[in-house]
Amino acid sequence: MNLDLTQYTIKELVELKDKISGYIHNHSDGFLYICNVRSYGRNWREHIHNIYTLQDLCDEYSGDDGIVDVYSTNPDLAHIQNYGDLMYIVSQNDYDEWKKYTYLTNSIPQREKELDEWDNRDNVPFSNRPFFAPYYSREDIAESKKELDEFDMSFVPPKSYHD
Repeated sequence: MNLDLTQYTIKELVELKDKISGYIHNHSDGFLYICNVRSYGRNWREHIHNIYTLQDLCDEYSGDDGIVDVYSTNPDLAHIQNYGDLMYIVSQNDYDEWKKYTYLTNSIPQREKELDEWDNRDNVPFSNRPFFAPYYSREDIAESKKELDEFDMSFVPPKSYHD
């Protein structure tokens, strides 16, 4: 394609660039892209619809200004350059179930530790004592453990594109 851009004013070229950028950004290639961005203590999810916008996002958060973890149903992303995780998922449901399982697995020991520290607060120097009681109880942890024991493990966990 050979387009003579000299026939347009700079204003028309800028308008054309904006239209093209909007089209590329909104174009959907039919795959799911879950992009979790971490930057300067903030976390959020970006809604991406194609590999071109995905690569732009990965370039923007390439380590200096943050990191993006990508989970996608697109089977062909090994060529994407990304500083964070780049993982293949079978479906949104598998991703959601994996996230729930991972959260339970990681939060139970942390909560137990915090409750133990709270219960032992009178046996440590004042400067090392926790200031606030945890908002969960031993019963809450027992319920979480039961939920973890009974968790439906039929989900397929994410798999790295680079393995």
